[in-house]
Amino acid sequence: MNESSLETPVLPNSKNDESNEERPHHPYSPSTLGNIEYCPCYKGRQSDTPHVRTVAGTRAHGAVETGEDDHRLTDEDAVAAAECLDFVEQRRRLMHEWGIRDQTESEVKLGRSSPNVFFPVCEHQETYLPIDDLTFPDCKSTTAGYTDRILVSYDQTYAEGFDWKFGFWPVEDPQDNLQVIAYSLGVFKMFPRMQRVRFWIKQPHLDVVRDAVFERKDIPHLYLRIQTVVARAREARTANTFSSAKPAVPVCNFCANLGRCEKVCQFACKVGSKFHPLEIPTDITPTMLQDPTQTNLGLRLAAVLKIWCDAFRRQVTDRIIRREAELPPGQKIQTMRKRELVDMVKVRMVALKYLTTAEFEATLETTFGAVETLIQDKAPRGAKKAMVKEFQDELLATGAVKLGDEFSFLRAVSVKDSVV
Repeated sequence: MNESSLETPVLPNSKNDESNEERPHHPYSPSTLGNIEYCPCYKGRQSDTPHVRTVAGTRAHGAVETGEDDHRLTDEDAVAAAECLDFVEQRRRLMHEWGIRDQTESEVKLGRSSPNVFFPVCEHQETYLPIDDLTFPDCKSTTAGYTDRILVSYDQTYAEGFDWKFGFWPVEDPQDNLQVIAYSLGVFKMFPRMQRVRFWIKQPHLDVVRDAVFERKDIPHLYLRIQTVVARAREARTANTFSSAKPAVPVCNFCANLGRCEKVCQFACKVGSKFHPLEIPTDITPTMLQDPTQTNLGLRLAAVLKIWCDAFRRQVTDRIIRREAELPPGQKIQTMRKRELVDMVKVRMVALKYLTTAEFEATLETTFGAVETLIQDKAPRGAKKAMVKEFQDELLATGAVKLGDEFSFLRAVSVKDSVV
């Protein structure tokens, strides 16, 4: 074997690269392609206060990447990160065993003895993978993104890719998942001898592991699909109109254009005029709302829709709780009682058993959750949930807080909740 022919190509912007360059972010990143395929006008929403699961997922990804525990993770998220580490290590060992077998068989066929040195599996983390060399005004390549992990065989003809999902909702099957397809195309481009890519999606909280295998002969039709999706989105953004928009749940829920999309506005106009015809005229259109002189009409429409949505939810919830209506699929009845502050001195007394004075005082202008988050972060691994529960129970026992009246509401059921 010629060792020089098996040198691993340089992977730019990999975590293995010690350069301090800021990671590029593609305007049509693989993680957005699924939503863009459905609606070309989709644009991801940026939030100053990311969802708690988004924060937890980022931290869990970091733990898998470094192999080091992050005490800010809950015990459940820490276990999920460990499962991902174990899984990729299992796959690495299997690929290493296959490589030893193949290299030994090759030497035997050539009439040589088994080699004393074997080419190992090459491993890459958070590698930036463009799918082509096209150049656009705002970026290079049609799409590009960072895959969590890549394992490349000794001869660079086979690879396994991994993407960790730490949420509680399912994602599209890898075979049709555009994020997975984009990463796989990036692997094919990076390694010219690559023949097969097996890509895994692991969702540890759902106990789900799925995979898809792509071959080099699949590249043309996979590439065309992504090119089409991105081209339609580029056209929509260039035109700066919403003529090609397709309102849908949950795509619209996370779109930055929700408040100015004409197609969503059309839907809102129909609802508003139907349920409040005296307040909202039946001939209302998105164009009317864009007229500065009709701003008040738009504000009235927004108020009507909010009132109607709140009233509808209250009435449906009340009927279901009274058993006058059936619980709709995908929903459950959630019951809770809010805590009310009774004695701040006692809250401080209990909190200082878990926190320093400085840590506690830093939370005084926030909520109970801020104190509990700090307690959870400081608690030893395996006792985080128990210590927060202990703190909550002690607040009630000392009279520092009291529980308000119990109330119920409908809540969407996640996959985890629905598993029996």
